[in-house]
Amino acid sequence: MQQEPRFTEGEVTAALGGPVSYLGSGTFGDTWRYGSNAVKIICGESPPGRLQREVGGLSRVSSPYVVKLIETRTVMLRGWEWPALVFEYIPGDDVAKRIAAGRLPSVEKAEAFLRGLLTGVGHMHERVTVHRDIKPANIALRDDDWSRPVLLDLGMARGAGEATITMNGTAVGTMMYMAPEVLSGYGQRNAADLFAVGVTVREVLSGRHPFCDPRTNPTPAEMIRLIDKGPDRLPAGVPARVEQLLDRLTCSRKASRGSAASCLRLLSGKEVAA
Repeated sequence: MQQEPRFTEGEVTAALGGPVSYLGSGTFGDTWRYGSNAVKIICGESPPGRLQREVGGLSRVSSPYVVKLIETRTVMLRGWEWPALVFEYIPGDDVAKRIAAGRLPSVEKAEAFLRGLLTGVGHMHERVTVHRDIKPANIALRDDDWSRPVLLDLGMARGAGEATITMNGTAVGTMMYMAPEVLSGYGQRNAADLFAVGVTVREVLSGRHPFCDPRTNPTPAEMIRLIDKGPDRLPAGVPARVEQLLDRLTCSRKASRGSAASCLRLLSGKEVAA
């Protein structure tokens, strides 16, 4: 993971025409706050079509639980034009930083967080779009409200009929949140997004990854074995319906995860877990 920006704050300030502050970097770009917006400059080694995927994914979905794309533009830096995406800026730390700092929600707030994530994922799936990289670092909280999560970074998103992005023959995403079928080499579908939601919410509840210590750098085969063994137990006080749903979401059998809509019904008590 890229930790430092590719360009200096002064360079980006001059290019955008106003003061900026650095928000973070990933493999494919740097993100800066500029006024009331966040500007993502695509300046890494991006796979072919990645920018079009991010624009396409965001254009297909209109939801308060999915970050809003305002416009696309180019930015002149060091004599080159770089593509950039301008988003709404959502203040506050992402969920990964909250976990790292031990700022975990109550059980009630975690349930609301789960409901919000499932709603956002459901809105994406209704538009035949799969996120493919749901994880704490790709989730913000609107107005610091755990019940209003916002899915970020749709650069891996895939619509119907689009080819799967791969790099060196492997799926692109974050291995620690990949479903076992994806780790086995199969495509990322709706069920894989739901698995990542389940892993993320379990991590939010306990403060640790539910299957392993990420610092051990397990291989895909090792991750599959750990997932088959089952996740760590949830903390005391988690309601039975939430526990049942999280067990369903993190099940190694993708058919058991259902849909975002059926999971929301289970969460509300309108459906009985199989």
